[in-house]
Amino acid sequence: TPHGAGAQPEEHHMAPTAPDFGPDIDPYALYEPQRDCDPTAKPGVLDFRDLLLAAYPGTSNLGISRACGSGGQSEHKEGRAFDWSVSVANPQQRAAAEDALAKLLATDDEGNRHALFRRFGLMYMIWDRQIFSASQADAGWRPYACNSAASYDSCHVNHVHFSFSTAGAQMLTSWWRMRPDPQ
Repeated sequence: TPHGAGAQPEEHHMAPTAPDFGPDIDPYALYEPQRDCDPTAKPGVLDFRDLLLAAYPGTSNLGISRACGSGGQSEHKEGRAFDWSVSVANPQQRAAAEDALAKLLATDDEGNRHALFRRFGLMYMIWDRQIFSASQADAGWRPYACNSAASYDSCHVNHVHFSFSTAGAQMLTSWWRMRPDPQ
């Protein structure tokens, strides 16, 4: 996790931490910036959102889509990003976020680093002034530049931002091809 254990979350389970996917795994997702504007939420992002919200009660959805006319380039405008409402100031929410992030970045039983992050087709995650990106996975969590005076949201202290590759957003990565049936 970016900042250590912190408060322990209540007992929640997003998905099996290391289901038996075998040794094959998706490569790290390449960075795919927004190219078009189709803000319709993509199925993989919707499913991921639903998994997190079901696993971590007391957290919420800040949205997937963003209007085409809103400022700047964003995967939200292609329905490929999700903002998960959790606050660093709330011990239970912070613990939930750090628990989920640790599960996404855990090494699986086959020795695959960042296994679920790769299987979901995530390109990067931003949380509490830090970023973890597939393109620089060996660097781990790195500082994320934000302007706290301009926008509390830009520092990602009130939410975790998840950006997906097109394959992850369209449910074409191994998480959706191989996951066990949800119970």
